[in-house]
Amino acid sequence: MTIIKAINLIKEKINPKLIIIGRGIEKKNYKNFIKINNLYKNVKIINFQKNPFKFITKADLFVLSSKFEGLPNVLLEAMALKKLVISTNCPTGPKEILANGKNGVLFKISDYKALSKIFMKIYSNKKKFNKHIINANKDLKKFDFELNCKKYLCTINSLIN
Repeated sequence: MTIIKAINLIKEKINPKLIIIGRGIEKKNYKNFIKINNLYKNVKIINFQKNPFKFITKADLFVLSSKFEGLPNVLLEAMALKKLVISTNCPTGPKEILANGKNGVLFKISDYKALSKIFMKIYSNKKKFNKHIINANKDLKKFDFELNCKKYLCTINSLIN
């Protein structure tokens, strides 16, 4: 609901478009909020997709509004697709992946007003935020599976020898 509420605050200023992909118990609440606030032109909800990349590649940015996460791979995927990433600073994951805000923009959980301000800043000067995309692209290497496996193997071998 955080993203939808943020969109509602700025809908008259910049006419944003939001696609929410997935399913869940809150879907009915989202649809009611969209209806009450006349957000049909701005917000679309589509069912869970096995391959969400076709949507992410067309997006200007990616927003994760979770209250908690394990390892949010979706942030890494969005970074790999060279998207500006905005995420809640929820426990375990986003802060580490986004390098405390160097690789993307972090905001407080459920703070839709802060998110709306972030959207407005991006809209007014998108180039200013390109540094996050560049930093994220460079930093992705530390999450490379094969590279990390080789590091673990080297560590194990050094302990054995």
